[in-house]
Amino acid sequence: MKKFTLNKWFGLGVATLMVLVSLQSRAQQDPVFTYYLQNPIAFNPAIAGTVDGLNLSLLTRHQWIGVDGAPASYSFGAHTPYIRQNMGLGFNVMTDKAGPLRNTHITGSYAYQITVLDGIRLSMGLKAGISSYNAETGNLKVNDPSDPNFQRNENRISPNMGVGFYLYTPIYYAGFSIPRLIEPRLNKEYRESSEPYNPQVYLMGGYMFRIDADWAVQPSMLMGVMGGSPLSTDIAGKAIYMERFFMGAHYRIGDAAGIFFHALVYKNLTVGYAFDFTLNKLSRVNSGTHELMVTYRIEGLWNSRDRWLF
Repeated sequence: MKKFTLNKWFGLGVATLMVLVSLQSRAQQDPVFTYYLQNPIAFNPAIAGTVDGLNLSLLTRHQWIGVDGAPASYSFGAHTPYIRQNMGLGFNVMTDKAGPLRNTHITGSYAYQITVLDGIRLSMGLKAGISSYNAETGNLKVNDPSDPNFQRNENRISPNMGVGFYLYTPIYYAGFSIPRLIEPRLNKEYRESSEPYNPQVYLMGGYMFRIDADWAVQPSMLMGVMGGSPLSTDIAGKAIYMERFFMGAHYRIGDAAGIFFHALVYKNLTVGYAFDFTLNKLSRVNSGTHELMVTYRIEGLWNSRDRWLF
């Protein structure tokens, strides 16, 4: 008889629990990347086109290494300004897997920027697309095979719309966004009809402190608020050397902490790595979370623009 390790038993438990509970919550929430600022249009469409050139990003995140069925997330994003019209365009594909669950979101973003004061700009953005929710529950081994929740796979496709606002200068930024205004179909079927839909709201901000000609420090924060769920707050600090090397640490309150490092390795090509360690009971059965990031900027497509915070 095959011997099961603690990790395998825990992984099976995690997968089953996610089917029972997360069909609702994961349909509403997007995966949280440590490198969220490298693909910001995923949660705030107003950031599309606020930096020069065509900005491409690829992120991959593997959470709770050593746990079967642990979450894995992948994201590709692209956005660019069209300065003559004061607008930005963006595109994002994100896939999130956890146990038998797989969610895929494909969205396009549009943003319009205005100058509110000298050196201060406001961007207003919209996003629209489709989301696919898949739960392969029919193949799970459960104690009660007659449970209707585990007798068939679930597949749903839902439209999605989002809105965002982004105030920015070369020194600081602040943002507000609701990336999922329309309730997912899968979520409607797994909650009580009397319960209101509470979309997740994001608040973000950051400030650049220049130390000297070579060094700068940038604290930042991302907060996620959704009714019925705990407040999610990520606080980070980043040191920047010659605008080429970036290193820092972050703390996601009550959940995880980690370190990250990325560097401009060739012209406009940036590569980075982040490691998170869990701060709750899950830390006993996993060896951390790994995240990789690659970004590339193609400049000079339209007109030149000052380099902003990203």
